[in-house]
This record gives sequence, C-alpha cells and structure tokens, in this order.
Amino acid sequence: MDSRKEKILNLVIENYIANAEPVGSKFLVSIGDLDLSEATVRNELRALEEEGYLTHPHTSAGRIPTEKGYRYYIKNLNLAKSQISKNDSKVLENSLDKATDQELAFKNMARTMVELSNETVVIAFSPENIYYTGLSNLFNKPEFDRLSLIADISEVFDNFEDSLEGFFEKVDSNPQYFIGDEHPFGEMLSVLSMRFGKDGLVAILGPKRMDYRYNFGLMKKLLELI
Repeated sequence: MDSRKEKILNLVIENYIANAEPVGSKFLVSIGDLDLSEATVRNELRALEEEGYLTHPHTSAGRIPTEKGYRYYIKNLNLAKSQISKNDSKVLENSLDKATDQELAFKNMARTMVELSNETVVIAFSPENIYYTGLSNLFNKPEFDRLSLIADISEVFDNFEDSLEGFFEKVDSNPQYFIGDEHPFGEMLSVLSMRFGKDGLVAILGPKRMDYRYNFGLMKKLLELI
C-alpha cells in the first residue's frame, strides 16, 4: 500500500475508534492535513474499499474499517513504543499493592484496568478459575445496541470456560492481538491477551473499534508489574 492510502486508512480507523461514526471524504479533508482535494480522497476511499480495507454501512456514505483494515493498522503500529501515562501507570501499580493475596491483587488490578481502558478484562488463574469484570462497558458501546448482539455476547460469557480452553494454547507470554475469528469470543470483538505464571491468562476484550495503542501500553505495563 502506498503512503497516501496508508495515511487515509489510518485516519479513517483512528477517527472511527474515537467517534464510532463512519468517516467521509469531506471530514478527512477538514481534519487530516492531507493537501488533497475531496474528489481525490473520495477516490482513495473507494480504492481502499475495493481492496477490502474499508466498507460502508448501507445508511451512510462514510466508511468504516474491515477486519482486514484493522489487521493492517495493527501490523503497522509501532506497538513497542506504546505506553500509558505516568499517572495511569501509578494507578495500575497501586491496584496490585492493595492486597497481600495474589488472586485478590489480580482482581483489583483487573477492575483498575477496566476503569483505565473502558473495556472488559478477563483474568484466568487456570482454565477452570476465571474472573471477568467490566462487561457493562462492552454492552454500552454503540456497536452493541441491539438486544440480539447482547444476547450473543452474554452466551459467550455464560460458557467462558469452554471458550478459554482452546484459547490458552494460542496465547504466549507476550501481549498479542486477536481480531474477529482469530479468537473464540465472538467475531465482533478484538482481544489483547497474554499468559502469566504457569497457568494464568489476562485479556482485554472490546469492540474492533478499541484503542489498540493505549491497550497495548496498558498490557505492557502490567507485564512489568507481574
């Protein structure tokens, strides 16, 4: 992909992550410092859609990312440099110091990660011992405003032990993203996960529109602390 298309794709994805609204050519020209005409941007958006990186809802002329678009975006993010603020780092660190029992400390940490990321966090101390929190964050996202979607996601969490069993094998000790059908928790979600200790696993679950850069920085900080 040439640099102009990549810049436009990144702008679409980052604005969709921030606003949950389809992104159009007029908006991109107004905010993107592209030095391109609206017609040129419109042509590039059309090309990105034809190549499978973007799509558009039937009710809007604006574009939204596809799974292929998100995967390209993540692959080209410099995640190694992702970091959270000093204040957020301190908040996360303090959450682990609130309890002497390791399991309780990790649950405190999970609740803090939910507050910082505005996503859902899962801690599995083993495939049979699972704690999750922040599910309301997921249900409050505009992507999941239909009752049928909420029911589908609720069913996944009702059977979480079964879903996690095979997922453990895919995850290692370094944070890694799984999008759509790459994980067992529903194709509308993205998951950032890593293993810890002998049998532990931690995961941040959210819509594909999650803040990939921030969440990776949050997981990196957690990796430093545990």
